[in-house]
Amino acid sequence: MQRGIKKLVATAIAAGAMLLSGCSAPTASGGGGSETPVRFQMHWSWSASTAGFAVAQADGLYKEAGIDAKIEQGTGSGTAVQLVANGQADVGIADAVPISQQIEKGAPLVIVATVNQVTNIAMQVMESSGINSVQDLKGKTVAVPQGSAHAFLFPLFLEANGLTESDVTISNVPFASMPAALLQGNVDAIVGGQDTAVSLEKQNVKFKNFLFADYGVSPVAHSIFTTQSYAEKNPDAVKKFVSASLKGLSSARDNPEHAVAAVKQLLPDSVDDTVRAELKFLLPLLCAADAKVIGRAEAGHWQQSNELLTRAKLLPAPLDTAKSVSYDFLPPESELKSCK
Repeated sequence: MQRGIKKLVATAIAAGAMLLSGCSAPTASGGGGSETPVRFQMHWSWSASTAGFAVAQADGLYKEAGIDAKIEQGTGSGTAVQLVANGQADVGIADAVPISQQIEKGAPLVIVATVNQVTNIAMQVMESSGINSVQDLKGKTVAVPQGSAHAFLFPLFLEANGLTESDVTISNVPFASMPAALLQGNVDAIVGGQDTAVSLEKQNVKFKNFLFADYGVSPVAHSIFTTQSYAEKNPDAVKKFVSASLKGLSSARDNPEHAVAAVKQLLPDSVDDTVRAELKFLLPLLCAADAKVIGRAEAGHWQQSNELLTRAKLLPAPLDTAKSVSYDFLPPESELKSCK
């Protein structure tokens, strides 16, 4: 009888040891296989424009959420949209213009969160130019990159401020050449964004910045999106990915220097001062347009945005936001970071 009891105890101890061995914690690299893999396609490389995702990756926020984020750096919003639409990535981030254009053409995409509440497009002029308002552009020459959203939205920028295209001379200048064109006096103003602003800052140029969103042209910009089928089949993965990403964005807004360090960790060749300067330009866009929380563009703002894109001929007609935008994958209201 005692031998039988001892045998049972020994068996139980052995089984317990096997159980404990089989339940060891997964390694930091995800070796335990507990995280859900998500292929994430960015619109650009590790930089200020992707700093929130850099924070989420560097701080392990994705793994904490149960996500094994397989992040690919990008070469532009248009490419990111195509890769997600074609199933080569599960989730992506891109400007809302190409996302909306592909949805209008029938691509089964859905926007699940918003990063930049408004466009980062802005006009820059030299402080010495005498241009103190948009109205002062009358009779001036403005450099605009041809074929871009800048070119399509610029007429609306003029219209919203009492001017027309006939009031200015538009010079088609490649994006990379615009700061030089302004400095050399070939044009009176350039239509760029944070890239051109930082380029001017690096050269210690005194200039004025006219953010389109501050002058009546504020379409929703960079947003997180996926395909309808992926969202339907993997709702928890999308929710966890969005939640971790928004935590990273909120952290970047609260502590820009930490965001600079996160970008450096993932891209050692990044220039801290450049990232720092671009973050100064970009981080306010997270809570622009009277946004209530980080990550959610309100329905009314989406409607206004689609109407602007239609007027700019970037869309043939406003999208039905009930079909193109979903709030179902955002964290609960109590977990969203307030913009106040």
